[in-house]
Amino acid sequence: MKFGNIVVNKLKEEKNKLSESKEKFIYFSQQMDDCQFQIKFKDIDKYGIVLDYFSISRGIPVMDVEIINKKLEFQAEKVQTTVTYLLEDFKLIELDKMNKRAQLRSYPPHKKEDSKFYYEIVLDEGTKAHFQRYQYSMTHRRFEKITSQMTLETFERLVDDLAGSLCTAD
Repeated sequence: MKFGNIVVNKLKEEKNKLSESKEKFIYFSQQMDDCQFQIKFKDIDKYGIVLDYFSISRGIPVMDVEIINKKLEFQAEKVQTTVTYLLEDFKLIELDKMNKRAQLRSYPPHKKEDSKFYYEIVLDEGTKAHFQRYQYSMTHRRFEKITSQMTLETFERLVDDLAGSLCTAD
């Protein structure tokens, strides 16, 4: 099932409900079919979204470590081949079989002045995906989570691709 358009419409509804709120970010959490979506965003309009964080989890956790690690390998490969429309492509940085987690980053990171900018997707236990953007200051040698600005079309596609990577890894 395609979730991107449904999620975007629900985020717009959520923003409209909270239009008078003084909060910096809006939190959205909803179960759709067997997928749980959690999104933290600053703004959404007819053109785009200012996204802080997006995660999706699907179904019941798998207990067999070997099956989980095969799913993670499949999911990481699928993300690398399908999520090619953001500012940079993704590359598998680490497949931690002990902790059942795969970490992908956009590569090469965008460099500007003394900073590097990159997206990160973390796949957990074959049933969860987390997405966010970071800035690394080379002067201060520290990472900071930052927002992502995307068109609605790009965000919908990202939602569908991450949900698809979790749902087709069975």
